[in-house]
Amino acid sequence: MPTVTITMLHCVQQATGTDFAVNEALAQLPARLLPAEVAEPSLLAAVQALPGVAAAIDTARSDPDDLYVTTDTEGGVDNAIWPAPGATKSLQAGQTVAPGVSVEFSGSQNISLWDRDSLSDDDLLGSVTALESEQGEGEIAQLATSRVEGSVYYVLYTVD
Repeated sequence: MPTVTITMLHCVQQATGTDFAVNEALAQLPARLLPAEVAEPSLLAAVQALPGVAAAIDTARSDPDDLYVTTDTEGGVDNAIWPAPGATKSLQAGQTVAPGVSVEFSGSQNISLWDRDSLSDDDLLGSVTALESEQGEGEIAQLATSRVEGSVYYVLYTVD
């Protein structure tokens, strides 16, 4: 049975909620990068070199996301596989974390990023899907976004 390991989460832009211009500029990011594209220059440098992205990030508000990860699109911080059930990690634009969390699966596996909200329902920041067919391809970077929230993350993972 294959295992997906989330090796890195990189926040290009934390949730802005209402900044449509920023959301549209960030929507132009490539949806998938191959391992060679991630290695050199760094992922952060490659993203910031894209037209309009650096300016868009500079204009966005700086409230961090209270990030957690689940394996479904139902959410709930108690269902988090990272950082731990009931826990979150504050993250904002330009920051990277290395979860190192692994999940066995068959066929495909959803990976969803969430922002914990204490006064309302948690916000889905974006999801990616790891596929069994990606086994042995090395590190893969997929874009997880939410046009509603304005969030943009790269999820790097391997399937072994």
